[in-house]
Amino acid sequence: MSKKWKAVLLGTCIFCFGGAVPASAAEFTSQPSVSEKEAEDLFSDGISDGTINELADSIVEITTEKAEEFMEDLQEAKDAAAEKEQKRRAAEKRRKAALARKKAQEEARKAEEERLAKRKELVDFALQFEGNPYVYGGTSLTNGADCSGFVMAVFQEFGYELPRVAADQMEASQLKDMENMEIGDLLFYGDYGIDHVALYIGDGKIIHASTASTGIKISDYNYRQPTAVGTYLE
Repeated sequence: MSKKWKAVLLGTCIFCFGGAVPASAAEFTSQPSVSEKEAEDLFSDGISDGTINELADSIVEITTEKAEEFMEDLQEAKDAAAEKEQKRRAAEKRRKAALARKKAQEEARKAEEERLAKRKELVDFALQFEGNPYVYGGTSLTNGADCSGFVMAVFQEFGYELPRVAADQMEASQLKDMENMEIGDLLFYGDYGIDHVALYIGDGKIIHASTASTGIKISDYNYRQPTAVGTYLE
């Protein structure tokens, strides 16, 4: 096939892709097809091989540029989609982490509430025996108990086995700093060895089997200077 005939085909492609087909060209295509010889004769005047080559080169150049632009746009679209997906995954990861933190905080809050509720339950149990008698050597919450017998009997109701005397109760307890004292802790007193124990009930108060004349009563925790703070509770 000659260059002139190829030019005819290229020209037809240009009309088709350009979207503007002249009426004369449409009429021409509706006629019976012409032979290569007739096409060469038709374009024999005024069209040189050089002109056809230039036209072909221009078409190739334009097509290449359009193809490159298309590929660049396609790559930009892919990059944008990848960046969007990356941001979505990062946001989802942050959302899940926030939910996990919230769940952990909620579980910790519930655990703390349960821990404090158990302490308060023990203290509330002990408070109902306020006013009952003090009996040296006694361990009865109703008929009479001394200081260590009182706390031993209270804790026994909640499944704890405490030693019998105050000094041993302190030794068996988990000692803690005074500033960390909580309800349900035990305060130990004594200038030359531990001789008294009381149950801390909060707000700076204790309940303890005090003396034979006062029985089981509520006092300020520092009515004497505490020697130590210990606990058997979580």
